[in-house]
Amino acid sequence: MPTAALPKFDAVLLAEAGQVEHARHIAAAWLRQQCCMAESRADAAKVIVSELCTNAVRHGSASEFGLRGAASVEGAVRLEVRDGSPGEAPSPQCPGLLEENGRGLFLVDALVNELGGTWGFSDDGTVAWCLIPAKGEDR
Repeated sequence: MPTAALPKFDAVLLAEAGQVEHARHIAAAWLRQQCCMAESRADAAKVIVSELCTNAVRHGSASEFGLRGAASVEGAVRLEVRDGSPGEAPSPQCPGLLEENGRGLFLVDALVNELGGTWGFSDDGTVAWCLIPAKGEDR
């Protein structure tokens, strides 16, 4: 008996600030429609995607970035943002109260933890990823 293919997608977008919104919509639609993720969880994941894509646009050196999603048989979804720019993996910062930037990875960390997932970067720093359960109680 053949098994159904697990949902996945792969998109390439221009490394421009306006493309982050497209990435958010792509991920949210996939999570809700293909992975049957509850709206509140998908909304949190959408913010995670937004922050990771914004970092790819701001700090990557390529003219485009990739966004990929894949569901697992265990019921988790893996989202990846590839900027193609090798380097040391960044970590959450503690910016000053008046700083307008620098809180993105802190937010990613908080949301991924709230959803019961994990996140990180590839060894070469070209891929930011998160793995979150598609279903579950928000914490």
